[in-house]
Amino acid sequence: MMEFLIRTRDDHDWPAMPRGRMAQVLMPSDWDCAVVSGWGNHRLRCGDTEISFSGEPVGWEVSIEGPMPADVAARLVAAVAAQIGQEIHQPIEWIRIS
Repeated sequence: MMEFLIRTRDDHDWPAMPRGRMAQVLMPSDWDCAVVSGWGNHRLRCGDTEISFSGEPVGWEVSIEGPMPADVAARLVAAVAAQIGQEIHQPIEWIRIS
């Protein structure tokens, strides 16, 4: 399992967005993923891999469970981080935490 954190660049906190926009913003564009049920605030399946998003005070914790190369996971997280930045009009950063 790989874990990442997506947070605001300036304050290092959770980039909040309207709940009604969460499914659209957290779905990486141009990726073959689908929303699935499970723990976390939002969960996707991309091929054989499940990706959960959990809103924490320090940012969106992104957990990737299943087969996905680290470079592919990083591209997916970067794509979602960019979409969050566009949605909330704030600079966003992401880091790998495990």
